[in-house]
Amino acid sequence: MCNADFDSSYSTDVSSSEESCLLPTDYPFVSLLRDSSPYIVNHRHSTIVYHIPGDLISDIEKFNSVMDDIALTWLFGMKIVLCVGCRTQVSQRLDKLEGKPTTLTSGVRVTTDTALRILEEEAGFCRFEVERQLNRCLRSKGANCNVVSGCFITAKKYGVVDGIDYLNTGYPKTLQTDRINRFISRNDVVLLTPLGFTEDGQALNIKSEQLAGFTAGALKASKVVYFSTKPLVMRGSNNSGDANANQDPTTTANNPNVQSYLLKMGWATDAIDKGVERAHIIACDDGALLEELFTARRGYGTCISQDDYEAPHPEDQNDDLLADDVGAGVIGWGAEN
Repeated sequence: MCNADFDSSYSTDVSSSEESCLLPTDYPFVSLLRDSSPYIVNHRHSTIVYHIPGDLISDIEKFNSVMDDIALTWLFGMKIVLCVGCRTQVSQRLDKLEGKPTTLTSGVRVTTDTALRILEEEAGFCRFEVERQLNRCLRSKGANCNVVSGCFITAKKYGVVDGIDYLNTGYPKTLQTDRINRFISRNDVVLLTPLGFTEDGQALNIKSEQLAGFTAGALKASKVVYFSTKPLVMRGSNNSGDANANQDPTTTANNPNVQSYLLKMGWATDAIDKGVERAHIIACDDGALLEELFTARRGYGTCISQDDYEAPHPEDQNDDLLADDVGAGVIGWGAEN
């Protein structure tokens, strides 16, 4: 039997003749589960949109970890929509094909017919990888679910902007929210790739970050989560950091990591303006998603909200921003227009 007066400081290095045990409250798991239970209840049956970038899929270790955490959020009862990007894979193939690094115009790819064909192939590959890993993660936990993908997005061409024809590049115009809600209401996972279709059936290249924010706003999702393989720390004007929310954009315009991060912040803010409750930009570290969503004392990324919310993670004074603090101008420079 266990001694009720068990001293938690007592050394565990005892001889086999001595009897010792831990009370349930001495296990970290018990307190962690109790502390997380309000968040599990709060997030149950809520809709969450995840953005999975192509560079994350290329990093096997981080990709496996992130998909494992996403699978857990599904087991906790969250309704999941996945927006999968493949920019890294497309750029690598175009660089090899053209023999030089491909360039973007104002941060946007001019999608030729060749680039569109490569995009279609790589989008199929990335979709398969996400489905495969999600299936693996769920089966390892004794669960299974259907992953549904299809033509849910109607897109529109960029057309000619400042004298440049963007060809097969477009932006999302409408989303079939009724169909998506019908699938996720029966616990299916919906997967979207950065391909939209015009009303006459032409395929268009869509920014996956824009697609995630647009989808979250159209579904009135509880959260939109962007995963970042190269996260930055956003700090206020009175603090030093890797990137400053109030910094002149021209000073960081040549930094691709800052551009990528601000791109996510811009579309996250746009989603907040369309009714999404919270937007998160999270590192791809092991367990980062679970710590961000299900703990109170420690966050693992940047949280953007519309309301005057007093820090989802009180000890992190620098990573919780109001949408108005981010600034509508973020979308208008650097990596997107």
